[in-house]
Order: sequence, then structure tokens, then C-alpha cells
Amino acid sequence: MSKDTVTAVREDGLRYQSKVGGSPFLGSGHTRSCFKCGKHRAPTGLQSIRLLGRNEVVCKPNCKTLP
Repeated sequence: MSKDTVTAVREDGLRYQSKVGGSPFLGSGHTRSCFKCGKHRAPTGLQSIRLLGRNEVVCKPNCKTLP
């Protein structure tokens, strides 16, 4: 789902862009991003793994199997 944007040219010739207000994150707003794929998920959809000497969160069970 993409948000509609409207562009217009001001009197001085510069183009500006106005966007529809609101957040792209629906629900309670408690999301984190997967370290591997970068998609935002609720904490219940993520698992913590040890990666590169740090604890990172990734999609569970697998990034490829989730929509």
C-alpha cells in the first residue's frame, strides 16, 4: 500500500512535495526491523540470535517464508 503524494510548482519555480500524514506502521507501533531482510515486524514475529558477536533480531522462522 503506497501513500498518494501531490507535487506542485511554487511561484519561484521550485518543486515541493506534500505527503499524506500518518505513520506507515499500523497497530500499536511496537515494531523492530529484521537484521537480515530489514522488514518491520512485531516483536512476536522476531527471534534473537547471536550474529557477528552481537545479539540481533531476525524473522522467525525464516525471512523467505514470511510475506
